[in-house]
Amino acid sequence: MPTRAEFSLAQIPPLSNQTPITLVAEKGFWTDYLTQEMLPKFTEKTGVKVKVVSTDLGTMFDLQTQALQLGEGRYDLLSMEAGWAKEWAANGYTAPLVELAKLYDPDGEKAMESYLEPYYPSLLNILSYHGEIHAIPYNNYVMGSHYRADLFENKTEQINFQQRFGYQLAPAKNLGELQDQAVFFTRKAGTQLADKVLAQDFYGLALMSGNKPHINDEFSSIIWSLGGAWMWPKYNQQKQLTHFEIPTINHEAIKATDIYRQLMPYALPADDQFAFNEAANALATGRVAIWPFAYNNLWSASFQVEKNIPGARLGVAQVPGGHPYNGAYAFAVSYDSKNPQAAYWLLKYMGTFEAQRAYALGGGNPCRMDVVTAPEFKQDSLREVAGAFEVSHAANLFWSTKVLELGHFTSTAMGQIYPELSHACYAASHKQTDSTNIFIELSARIKNLQNTYGEVPAIDKNNAK
Repeated sequence: MPTRAEFSLAQIPPLSNQTPITLVAEKGFWTDYLTQEMLPKFTEKTGVKVKVVSTDLGTMFDLQTQALQLGEGRYDLLSMEAGWAKEWAANGYTAPLVELAKLYDPDGEKAMESYLEPYYPSLLNILSYHGEIHAIPYNNYVMGSHYRADLFENKTEQINFQQRFGYQLAPAKNLGELQDQAVFFTRKAGTQLADKVLAQDFYGLALMSGNKPHINDEFSSIIWSLGGAWMWPKYNQQKQLTHFEIPTINHEAIKATDIYRQLMPYALPADDQFAFNEAANALATGRVAIWPFAYNNLWSASFQVEKNIPGARLGVAQVPGGHPYNGAYAFAVSYDSKNPQAAYWLLKYMGTFEAQRAYALGGGNPCRMDVVTAPEFKQDSLREVAGAFEVSHAANLFWSTKVLELGHFTSTAMGQIYPELSHACYAASHKQTDSTNIFIELSARIKNLQNTYGEVPAIDKNNAK
């Protein structure tokens, strides 16, 4: 349990506005928990009724954006992916939390500052706009490498790997080691793996290589580890963002494509729908040795391998290259809320230690440091839900202020740019395509979208070699 002074339901003052509020929430166990546990308690305490609109992530952006553009106050609390945060804030769709605190919280600005202390700075920086926090994160999807620890620690496999590659078998720290391991663990049915004969083909890894957003997250992780980026934010001496530089020829993206293409023959065969659920299932059903760019909020899904495969044991390490994709889903108060007072207090309640602990126990990856580091989650009995917490903690701390060094987390047009990244990465992953031309065209589209929808301009960064 937390040692610091913690906000609770009991601290909500009587609310003068009793207008019912509407909350948009992601389908799944979190919505179920809110509906069954938290919202009835909130209504009992405040008298304000809460309606939940439950939607999947695929329709969440358009559903809410269309309503926000009309300004009819349809939704009081919004759910957002971190990539939309700055765009929505720049459009005036979300209310700054400190301003709400000044209006409705007896302790004002200090109450919100204290409330935010346990949250990872990396996530707050992603969700901020001009230094103001607009949203409270609840679901952190920072990446880790999920791998079959039982295979890595098998003596026969260790000896064979050492003989073949000249170094010890251990979770890959860089992309070269990952390539070696992908090759090494790919086996045909009838051959041996960890001293047992394989009944089916086995693959070194799972890649989220379908025509979905997640292939971009893998590419981005690789590109960042190579020292590259899709776009570079530039600041003045007052640390104000002035413009972005877009590489005319993105050499790191081209190199990342070569690496990705070399990995694909050793990945479980995938169709254009193959994404995070399929990758987690590939590991859980004993088809692959490594999911190198796994979202740690899918740890409990990967962990099913320990139940499905006798003797299997799941391990987690930082992603090869050390630059995991990061982000979160979050709640924010809409600018056109018909009851911003109640929306503010419900937002605070949904982000309490109590709520994030329940989220963690349900298999989610929490966004509060005091939950992630709570002693109870170090118990072996909770490894199925919390086994990746330590690695997630280190990854989130790594990104604390580094997120401000990448356009990915600082552009107010990222909601428009992100789909273009995904389409380009998917196209580039196929060997018959010319990745150089794909990424030259992508840079031009990024520049155009930033200059059309973004707050600050984008210019070419001439980095021809």
